[in-house]
Amino acid sequence: MNSNKIYLAIDLKSFYASTECIALGLDPLNTNLVVADESRTNKTICLAVSPALKSFGVPSRPRLFEVEQKIKSLNLAKQKQLHTRLPRSSIYKNELFKNKFLKVDYLVVPPRMHFYLEMSTKIYQIYLRFVSQDDIHVYSIDEVFIDLTSYLKTYGVNAHTLTKKILTTIMQETGITATAGIGENLYLAKVAMDIVAKKIKADKDGVRIAHLTVASYRKYLWAHEPITDFWRVGRGYAKRLAKLGLNTMGDIAACSLGTLSDKYNEELLYKNFGVNAELLIDHAWGKETTTLTDIKNYRPKHNSLGSGQVLMHPYTFMEAKLIVREMSEALVLELLRKKLVTNQIMLTISYDIKSLTFCSYTGPTTIDFYGREVPKHGHGTTNFKKMTASDDLITPSVLKLYAQITNPRLLIRKITITASNIMSKKAAATLQYSEQLDLFSKPNDSPQLNQDVDREERKQQVILALKERYGQRAIFKASDLKKEATALQRGNQIGGHKA
Repeated sequence: MNSNKIYLAIDLKSFYASTECIALGLDPLNTNLVVADESRTNKTICLAVSPALKSFGVPSRPRLFEVEQKIKSLNLAKQKQLHTRLPRSSIYKNELFKNKFLKVDYLVVPPRMHFYLEMSTKIYQIYLRFVSQDDIHVYSIDEVFIDLTSYLKTYGVNAHTLTKKILTTIMQETGITATAGIGENLYLAKVAMDIVAKKIKADKDGVRIAHLTVASYRKYLWAHEPITDFWRVGRGYAKRLAKLGLNTMGDIAACSLGTLSDKYNEELLYKNFGVNAELLIDHAWGKETTTLTDIKNYRPKHNSLGSGQVLMHPYTFMEAKLIVREMSEALVLELLRKKLVTNQIMLTISYDIKSLTFCSYTGPTTIDFYGREVPKHGHGTTNFKKMTASDDLITPSVLKLYAQITNPRLLIRKITITASNIMSKKAAATLQYSEQLDLFSKPNDSPQLNQDVDREERKQQVILALKERYGQRAIFKASDLKKEATALQRGNQIGGHKA
């Protein structure tokens, strides 16, 4: 690890909700607002909650009904305490704190992903005024990592001063507030932002900037709980660690020091986490060897392209078959658009919890993200002899795979499809193939077969061109008009949400 490096992590605070508040001429720090698509029922997940509404105990990513329940509970408690009904309400935090006879209220606005991308791009342009794009890694739409090392001498300032200048510029020009973490490696910068900055008091300009060194990390965060607050430690890891009696980063660090004769030692971690134990141990000690340059230069050995879809309600086998076809056809168009080919498609079918009761299911089960018991998902792959992006080859194979791996009696809630081993069409053209021939089958490189593939690809290219020029609804199949179809709706979405 290079201790001379200085990294910065920036998180745009409640980005979607703040962007919506600003668009409405409202202060995100004073306005109760959630970004959620009410048309999906109140079980939909809220994309964001404004900082003001969070101050009333609403979590960051609740379902809409959880927001409704929380606010209803707050207002009932208020009425009980004041012994009177509260006829008036307010969405403004300052008014609610001044007047205890006001009910807590909030706005619900639908997501506008294209609008958020525009705001994110505008903020990225602000970063470029201070640093080169070579020293920026965009982690998500609202988070970035920046290598500040070479700029401190250039500007003649310390990391805190330069960071504050960047954050105040964002605030002045967009109205978006941000938190930041500074560290001598990427991990410490991220943890400083995620854990420390979000809990410290803002300065007079509303800025929160936290610093971490390896020493301060070990001093202040080794005993921090829950361990899921730390980068790359999810609920699954936390449960496995808890079973071992490890609940903090300090516990993991201490475990790694044990000898083979001790109950806790490094081998225990490698036995339970495999090669991932190395990163877990490094992070427990506040170490991170990966640099921003490493991230920029990284090229995965095995590429993939895919998408997943959580259905609005449980689908039957036949209803979900239509969605699988739509997703397969969309994947083919995406391969063509990016001039890619594949030789393997993976399909995963996840079942709805209602399958356990309504379908009298008694087969193997698993635990989902919410801790509920559900039927074990169906998963399989279909392989092709040659690299391809042909819909005539891919979609029939995917539908055949769907029939093989799916229990037709169960209700389906999520579908994931992935093209594996993808490469550019140009690179695939250099590959050499061999195959076993018989007297009755066409070889894969026969003139007739190649003509069929070329003709089909030209047809797909025309469809792609029409959609790109005139929109996703420019051309579609009659089956896309069925009530259970989702292709037309998803064509107007970005990341599964309204564009």
